[in-house]
Amino acid sequence: MKKINLFFWMLSIIYFILSGTCFANTKVIHVVVALCDNKYQMIAPVPEKIGNGQDPQNNLYWGAAYGFKSYFAKHKEWQILKIHKPTNAKILEEIVYKHRSKDVYLIAQAYDGYYISDAVSDFIDYSSGNKQQSFSFDNKKIMAGGKADLVVYIGHNYLMELSWHKLLPDSWRWNTLSKEQQEQQKSRYAAVFACKSQQYFSSPLSRLGITPLILTRHNMAPEAYSVYAMIESWLKGESKANIRLNVASAYSKYQKLSKPALQMFTTEYSE
Repeated sequence: MKKINLFFWMLSIIYFILSGTCFANTKVIHVVVALCDNKYQMIAPVPEKIGNGQDPQNNLYWGAAYGFKSYFAKHKEWQILKIHKPTNAKILEEIVYKHRSKDVYLIAQAYDGYYISDAVSDFIDYSSGNKQQSFSFDNKKIMAGGKADLVVYIGHNYLMELSWHKLLPDSWRWNTLSKEQQEQQKSRYAAVFACKSQQYFSSPLSRLGITPLILTRHNMAPEAYSVYAMIESWLKGESKANIRLNVASAYSKYQKLSKPALQMFTTEYSE
């Protein structure tokens, strides 16, 4: 009897190990940041120092106090594995992060503000499952781009000036995807931190079948505190309602609003 009990005890331990975090799927987040640019983007001008789209270190969306790079540097659960200038001249800086307690990697790319059309185009390509990118660290290969579990765009809403039809081929329709591709797409998430992104990004993203995580309903400041709140809530497996609340609360805190800006954010495409 003792041998039988020992057998089942060992079996349960093996099952726990195989189903535990050591065999959990690696998650990858890919963040595309179109640097704020007074000169080349149709935006309300910001101070010259933070509105130079060719200067990532001081840019509003990257190196400034609440830019992606600066804000994430304050949160030590994200370990920087690599900072470099990619061979792609349109990307001025790329950072690869690893979460210290989770098997999660984050790729953040700062696009020259002049090339905002490329930033939006790449984001849509990644959302479609195309343009896969690979990175290798310590004999581990991770897949980003069109293979990322969560794809995020931060910056000016360029689709206010350019029709999404010019960025997305007619061949890319939900009903043309195989059942396997449809299942893969439904398990992936997209978020757009830009003014009125629900209105302008719903059509192309819903066409691709990727699941919306956070979109915006009004003009807003696409700074990193809201993005950080979304990512942390998503990694905890929280509901969409909780993710929206946490994003809205972070936005209100830094924008000094009296209550969570729930009216600003949504987790669904427009009908």
